[in-house]
Amino acid sequence: MITTLSHQSILDLSLQHCGSLEAAYALADGNGVSISDDLITGEQLLAPKVMDKDVTLHYGVNSIQPATHITNAEINDILSIGEGIEFWAIEFDFMVS
Repeated sequence: MITTLSHQSILDLSLQHCGSLEAAYALADGNGVSISDDLITGEQLLAPKVMDKDVTLHYGVNSIQPATHITNAEINDILSIGEGIEFWAIEFDFMVS
């Protein structure tokens, strides 16, 4: 079983616990979620088999727990408070003609 941490994505978990990004599909499918879903902190997921033991060992020995996910709500917050081209989204508030 895998317990999700804050801001972890299926991709983060597949690297940490399976040693491969390719495991993301098996992890998502085995748990009835999409690889782009927002995961709930503390959620328990069934882990697929380890694909690369060297990677999982490296993550474990070095206490690496990736948490790179940004939620849709966080994206909306960023877009609503920012100004300038670094905050503009194409076809949202930056129109290409």
